[in-house]
Amino acid sequence: MEILSSFNFYNDLSSQTYPIISLLILLLLLYILTTTLYTLYLHPLSSLPGPPLWKLTRIPYIHSLVRGTLVTDIRTYHTHYGTIIRTAPNEVSFAKEQAWHDIFLSSRLQKALPRDPVFFKSPPGVAENLVTTVHSDVSIRMRHVIGPAFTDRAVARQEVVMQGYVTLMVEKLLEEIARSEKGKMGAAVVNVVDWMNWWTFDVIGMLTLGESFDCLKETTNHPWATLIYNSMKMMALAGVMQYFPRLDSLIFKMLPARIRKMQAEHFSNAAEKIHRRLQRPEAEVGDFMTVMLDQKNNPDFSKMSMPEIESSIALMLLGGSETTGTTLCGTINCLIQNPVELRKLECEIRNCFDKEEDITFSALQQLPFLNAVINEGLRLCNPVSGGLLRIVPRGGAIVCGHFLPEGTHVAMNTVVMAHSEANFHRCLEFLPDRYLPDNLRPAEFKNDNRNILKPWGLGARVCLGRSFGQAELRVVLARLVWNFDLEAVRNKLVNWDELKNYVVVQKEPIWVTIKPRVKK
Repeated sequence: MEILSSFNFYNDLSSQTYPIISLLILLLLLYILTTTLYTLYLHPLSSLPGPPLWKLTRIPYIHSLVRGTLVTDIRTYHTHYGTIIRTAPNEVSFAKEQAWHDIFLSSRLQKALPRDPVFFKSPPGVAENLVTTVHSDVSIRMRHVIGPAFTDRAVARQEVVMQGYVTLMVEKLLEEIARSEKGKMGAAVVNVVDWMNWWTFDVIGMLTLGESFDCLKETTNHPWATLIYNSMKMMALAGVMQYFPRLDSLIFKMLPARIRKMQAEHFSNAAEKIHRRLQRPEAEVGDFMTVMLDQKNNPDFSKMSMPEIESSIALMLLGGSETTGTTLCGTINCLIQNPVELRKLECEIRNCFDKEEDITFSALQQLPFLNAVINEGLRLCNPVSGGLLRIVPRGGAIVCGHFLPEGTHVAMNTVVMAHSEANFHRCLEFLPDRYLPDNLRPAEFKNDNRNILKPWGLGARVCLGRSFGQAELRVVLARLVWNFDLEAVRNKLVNWDELKNYVVVQKEPIWVTIKPRVKK
């Protein structure tokens, strides 16, 4: 009887709850259906083309981001759907020149769009800095303090440091040749990714904190350098959290302890070295901190707190090493796979200077083919190729004739524009001649839209380090080509377009046969 009674109880309970469960399922299905119909057909962005599943839910976007294929996936969709596509329910990607003006410049009708907090946001417990702040007034205040460290005059004072580390790199490469198995043949096979990372990290360490990390001296990565390079993927994963603002704290706690520790170590290392640097304000080199400290009478200086300075310096270490190193690696990779262009660069460098000491910043600015090589390298190997991200503020905005509602995420997709035949003749080829001055440029490139790419940004948030970065790129490429003959290792070629991307390109080893140049 007890068993029968229990059965009847559960049967009665089931008969009472079944309609409720059925109703809940029906309501859920109805919600999914109405949300789908609204998102695809009634949403303010519904008229924009794009892959249907991406337009419906953020999940495919996040999956692509986590896999490191977001850049190539969106490039593929732009090729299929056009220059303006919807890549998520509330995100639009632009690959159109007019978008530069509508997104990044203020006009009488609307202000420039603010940075997207999804990727421009400091980690928990870390102060805002020049890169992560989404507030224009904070950015202006910080730029007034930090900006003088990146003027042409400041970069000229920093030349002795950069040149010194190029000299050290050349010496260490010669030692590598002498030690290598090919040494008897006067050559060595080296991974230029390591060498470019070592050089950029030593330079940015000296100019940011007044002390080198000795990567070149020891020909190995400093633990902090390894930490920085490994943290780039973490930054992409951290960006995912911002799409779920109510859950970001929970998701952050769910990240592996190793990743959270990595992030904390980077900022604590920066704080420690900054305080050490402040104990010796008489640094013999004109590093960034010297310039900042020289502005104590600047009313804006007192408004920049020490946590803000620490956070900004930590980001300078990241941006000043990884981005330049990636551009150098990408450009060298293009040169060794295009021997004709490499020979042109060799001829220009080796014919314009009688001795290596003549290779100065001011002299390098005047070399048309060297500067064309750098511009072409930035076109094909932009280190930050994931799109320049902004968000539509209250009231909405009009971009390229389309009204975008408040909260829409906006991406300026430079990779798509760089790889478009509509903008560049033979767009997939490395052809620096397209960037030569008008009187030297071949006729086949006369219709190239060279102004459509702005690798240093545009508007009030344009990269402060443009002159600094250009000087680095010029001096490293010029003196490498002056001192060495470079050649690709044929069975170890790298296809740059196939590399994964997490905020910046995740580089694979680029093997180069290098031997001392035979000076005539």
